[in-house]
Amino acid sequence: MTSYLLKGGIVATYTKDNEARAFKADVLVEKSVITQVGEGLTVPNSAEIIDCTNKWITPGFVDTHRHVWMTVMRASQCDWLLTEYLLKNSWSIQANITAEQVRIGQLAGCLEALHSGVTTILDHFHAANTPEHADASLDATLQSGARVIWSPSRMSPTTQYLPNLAFDTEAETYKWQMEKLREWGKNGGRLSEDGRVTLGLAYDIGDVGDAEAHKTVIDFARSIPVAVITAHVVKGPRILAYHERGLLGPDVVLSHCTELADHPDLDDEMWAAMKETGTAVASTPEDEMGMAHGNPVAFEAVERGVKCGLGADCLSINSGDIFTQMRFALQFHRARQHEHIHKNKLPPPAHNKFNSQDAFRLGTLGGAEALNLSHLIGTVEVGKKADLLIFDALSANLAGALDPFQGVVFHASNADIEIVLVNGEIVKRNGVLTKVPWGPVALNLRKEAEEIRRLWPVEKLEKLWVEYHGLKGGNLDWVE
Repeated sequence: MTSYLLKGGIVATYTKDNEARAFKADVLVEKSVITQVGEGLTVPNSAEIIDCTNKWITPGFVDTHRHVWMTVMRASQCDWLLTEYLLKNSWSIQANITAEQVRIGQLAGCLEALHSGVTTILDHFHAANTPEHADASLDATLQSGARVIWSPSRMSPTTQYLPNLAFDTEAETYKWQMEKLREWGKNGGRLSEDGRVTLGLAYDIGDVGDAEAHKTVIDFARSIPVAVITAHVVKGPRILAYHERGLLGPDVVLSHCTELADHPDLDDEMWAAMKETGTAVASTPEDEMGMAHGNPVAFEAVERGVKCGLGADCLSINSGDIFTQMRFALQFHRARQHEHIHKNKLPPPAHNKFNSQDAFRLGTLGGAEALNLSHLIGTVEVGKKADLLIFDALSANLAGALDPFQGVVFHASNADIEIVLVNGEIVKRNGVLTKVPWGPVALNLRKEAEEIRRLWPVEKLEKLWVEYHGLKGGNLDWVE
């Protein structure tokens, strides 16, 4: 593996003392690790020198909740409510997706993440319909070069959605999924030789049915051990249900957690359960605000000392970068604070409570802490893995920005990232993906996406939605 000396850039990072710092320095990467940070470093004979004059060097972004494979489904989903998404996607398209469509969606989704500087992903893989689907997703993940906690979901595909949901393959699906979990976990959950890909478990059903049966699965997963156990939490007091069943813990990441904002009478008890058990929040503000999940709670978690990171969630709906999530999280929280001040006629504050540095932390070190990886990633420090981004600070977006934290959070896009390193390997250089050429992936992605649109045209999905909504007693006045 090649060594690199990143010469003369501005490093923007949090430190081990939880301080945001921007300073001029060289960064030496040897094999997969950052070995030196400082000015005037000596160049090892084997190192490639990368001139970082007028560049910013930052940690890679960390995504704590993403459905990677869903890049293959970018059609009409961006304007859907969560309820529409469940019927039109989860119970229909997703239940009938092919393994090859999963494969290309997964590969394209990982590459999109890398292109946008997202070097680490907690992948909630919820299309493990068959062993072939699961293997296709894992193979594509390994091929991509991304750092991924690959977390197949313990669930079976829907076999009927009208007039009622049915999961007729649950018994056989449970059997093969548990067998595969044993197979994937035989090396302690390490799925790649270099440790970039590790095993997690997505488990959304722990608050319903037989508590002992769920505990058996969770206990087995922890015995492997899987790196992370993750689940969706939107409405209703699911956090307390999980807590009562002993399913929370420092290895658990709960996505959204918008119920924390919507149930003030339970608020203190639920937050206490999160903090006491070390359970983390994965906040995805872009889709939480747009799909009726509820209000984002990222900065509430920060205020209460609960681990929290950001995520893009469904790549069929949302942008695949963390820039968007940092901006949404910060500006939403500010807006709510401003609203409270105006509504209650309170004295205006001198400054916003949270700033760009705080949002940057959520997208880097905060995410690493949520995934229990802060000893390896999330900052630019000696001994950490070399998951690094190099920004062109003279780009059209950034040339006028003096503060790199403000520049990254408010002005940057993936076009400004010249180089991405993961585990000391360059996967994007001069703005171009290098580990896996994008051209053939794009063509295959387009082909499979068009096939999905052919089988599931907008008109067919809308007809299903109208029928379902009517059966459930919904108001159809809005239907044209």
